[in-house]
Amino acid sequence: MRRLIASEFVTLDGVMEAPGNDPHPEGRSAWALKYTGQDQQRFKNDELLEMDAILLGRVTYEVFAAFWPTAPNDEGFADRINSIRKYVASNTMKSASWQNTVILRGDAAEEVARLKGEPGGDIILYGSGRLLDSLIERDLVDELRVMVFPVILGSGQRLFQDVAATKPFRLVDTLTFGSGVTVLTYRPAEAVPTSTYVERFAWTGEQMRSWEAARDVDRVLATVLFTDIVGSTEQAAAVGDRRWRELLDRHDRAARAEVDRSRGVLVKSTGDGILATFDAPTRALRCAFGLSEALGELGLPIRAAVHTGEIEMREGDVGGIGVHIAARALGEAGERQVVVTRTVRDLATGTDLVFSPLGSVGLRGVPGEWELFSASLS
Repeated sequence: MRRLIASEFVTLDGVMEAPGNDPHPEGRSAWALKYTGQDQQRFKNDELLEMDAILLGRVTYEVFAAFWPTAPNDEGFADRINSIRKYVASNTMKSASWQNTVILRGDAAEEVARLKGEPGGDIILYGSGRLLDSLIERDLVDELRVMVFPVILGSGQRLFQDVAATKPFRLVDTLTFGSGVTVLTYRPAEAVPTSTYVERFAWTGEQMRSWEAARDVDRVLATVLFTDIVGSTEQAAAVGDRRWRELLDRHDRAARAEVDRSRGVLVKSTGDGILATFDAPTRALRCAFGLSEALGELGLPIRAAVHTGEIEMREGDVGGIGVHIAARALGEAGERQVVVTRTVRDLATGTDLVFSPLGSVGLRGVPGEWELFSASLS
């Protein structure tokens, strides 16, 4: 059976986004190129020469397809990547202009499993974080090569998001270049290891009660608002770094003004959105409506999610199950939509508020089913 090898660039803080000159939401592109030397480039050339095909997600494919057809042909790398068979997993792409490309439609994991069962050599996956997560979850990745760069970027898409279950790997090789960049090669392990220290350092009941008591002091009931820009990656690529930074600055100013107007607390920017808290769900809703309208006028459509529940107050941040629920609910929202939990619907006041049922869904990492509603103004 053909092997699937994932070869990834990552910073010390886990960021995989924009290692080359492709746009980063905050202009922090090319962090990998700045550390690249001839020894590292030879490694990447040899790695690609050993492969029979490349697998990409749609966003990474679009970045590659824009750059590599006219890129410098250092040691034949551009010739090889342009000519090799390429598979892109997408249900939205109508056609692919980059030579020797095949679009994989339908369930990406099922299509990749089919490819692995066909005759041929190994397949390499570059970037494509969401696709990688789904393939790891389905146990389809045979080898993971993580090229770690000695830099903390501070923001950007992380390499690994949440997966349904713990996935153990074992280290099989390491390689360090003159720049300090290190390649860590892993292969799936059969089981999560254990040791005597698991029991030796187990918490006692008294220790657990002391910890819970300390945490309870910093827990409050609050309404949490999450937002993000719909299609931010595509927009950033379309308008370029400079214009995108200008739009993000205007986004941040508008967000701060709307949160202040609704008497909320802007906890932090999430790169292309915000996390804010309020003392009442109605204020959070009106902030979401106002922000959607203001940013829509800037050509920045957003989606939002609101939940009222218990949160943990941390230094300069918030956390806990209430924040987690709001973050997961955001994933259920569409463009210009404000999604709320039943708690918000039951507590919000205002004759002009309309709540349309969206049904009950499971939110990853949250027990049970959650009833969601689409909130709007009449």
